[in-house]
Amino acid sequence: MSTGFSKKWRVPVLGVLMAVIWLGPTRQGQAAEPGQEIFQENCAACHSIGKGKLVGPDLAGVTSRREESWLNRQIKDPEGLIAEKDPIVIQLMKEAGNVPMPQLELSDAEVASVISYLKSTERQTDVAVGMPPQYIPTLIISILVLIGLTLIGLKAGSKNVDVR
Repeated sequence: MSTGFSKKWRVPVLGVLMAVIWLGPTRQGQAAEPGQEIFQENCAACHSIGKGKLVGPDLAGVTSRREESWLNRQIKDPEGLIAEKDPIVIQLMKEAGNVPMPQLELSDAEVASVISYLKSTERQTDVAVGMPPQYIPTLIISILVLIGLTLIGLKAGSKNVDVR
């Protein structure tokens, strides 16, 4: 009984199928990074990223405008910066209608995660050209399928063509 594929074609076909399985959707079901979760739970009520000012300022590009040590203090101890009359904090409070940033009581690790998340959002917006990395597996799979189908078509339709 014939399976439809000769032994010669089993390896390429199985290779293509393995590539499809191996390179399939890589991001499905991944949990959001911790900094994003912390941001959503503690910051998103007052701040947006690239969607305009809410109660607090829009945080798009904040890690390139402010030093990381300042961001760390602002997130960890905003009342301390107000007490020191930090000029940036005073200006931000004026813009927010004298509403101070609340004390969030986040751990050092949580603050670092939020700052890391804010940095990652800037890296995503800086890329203006090129192919997003999540499409690369699909592109590779498509190329492999086309090569496989071409090889099958050439073998199945093995006609003698005389090119002069």
